[in-house]
Amino acid sequence: MELDYDFVRKTLIECAESEHLQGPTNKEIRNFADENHVSLNELAFTIDKMEEAGFITGKVTYSGEGPYVILIGNLTWDCNQYLNSIRNPSIWKETKQKLIDKGVTASFSVITALATAIAKQKLGL
Repeated sequence: MELDYDFVRKTLIECAESEHLQGPTNKEIRNFADENHVSLNELAFTIDKMEEAGFITGKVTYSGEGPYVILIGNLTWDCNQYLNSIRNPSIWKETKQKLIDKGVTASFSVITALATAIAKQKLGL
């Protein structure tokens, strides 16, 4: 399965905007997946990868039939830095376009650096 960076961004924003101290509830995150036409397996994969990257404190618990409990938890400091660099829709769009134009895939750190550079350019820094 391939990581969908657009869905990662949406998921992080959903978590950041949650009213709950521990992020969206299992029910809320499942509804979020439905609203975004993402399967529970895709959602669980995304949450697992974000946890592996040290972006969230959440986890996925599996049963014999697949994902059972999906919790995002809180965003870490590094995740907040990443999200702050890509939260603005126009900066995110321009960041993705530059990657497409160059024909490259990138890590979170490269995406953060590129988005930050684009923001600095827009600010005249």
